Amino acid sequence: MKKISIIIPAYNEVKTIEELLNKIYSLKIKNFEKEIIIMEDNSSDGTREKVINFVKKYPECKLYLSKCPKGKGNAVRRGLKKATGDIFAIQDADLEYDVNDYHKLVKPFVENQAKFVLGSRHLDENGNKNHMIRKFHGKERLYAYIMNVGGIFFHSLFNLMYGTRISDPTTMYKLFTRDLYEKVNLKGNYFELDWEIVAKFVRLGYLPIEIPIKYESRGLNEGKKVRISRDALKWFVMLAECRLLPKSKL
Repeated sequence: MKKISIIIPAYNEVKTIEELLNKIYSLKIKNFEKEIIIMEDNSSDGTREKVINFVKKYPECKLYLSKCPKGKGNAVRRGLKKATGDIFAIQDADLEYDVNDYHKLVKPFVENQAKFVLGSRHLDENGNKNHMIRKFHGKERLYAYIMNVGGIFFHSLFNLMYGTRISDPTTMYKLFTRDLYEKVNLKGNYFELDWEIVAKFVRLGYLPIEIPIKYESRGLNEGKKVRISRDALKWFVMLAECRLLPKSKL
């Protein structure tokens, strides 16, 4: 039986972390043994206490505590280095994604059809695209619109730069094999890691299989951490760097 290592970076997610961890722990993935790796990034809202108590209850889960916040990308990278599975998966600590989608996300690996899978928020079961996936309410509606337009721009830019037609490069649901992970040297510390993973795998010739998933975006007041004004420059620099690097340096 193959093992799937699920990396869960957690920072200031006290409202959702316990429910998310219980869902992941209870999830039975056919043909896979599960390894749960929690990377807690020195939260200030009680998240750390929640995950410590969870691991006391389920000691087979692995928990690593950071002395200071270093960013989601850094937490994911450290988690990947700790992983022992055949397949690696990245799981946010919020509830935007439906963990039951793992059943279809792992299917290409079971059938030996892929080394790299993305769960697309922008595709439905018929292959139709929807770019307006963020639907914040009240005063945040304008920011939701800006994020949707920003997503269209950066996704289009990625596809132009890399000669692809990927609908959702920045989805959190990224699954890939250990041997593919070992071909690249990841270095992103924040949300630019999302771009780096896809860019480097594509540069090496590994196009992802995209599978439609369920997605319910949360607003800023609910803990959304991505900020176009803060993160966009990091995204652009990462895209340019990964495109220009020789393959031997990826």
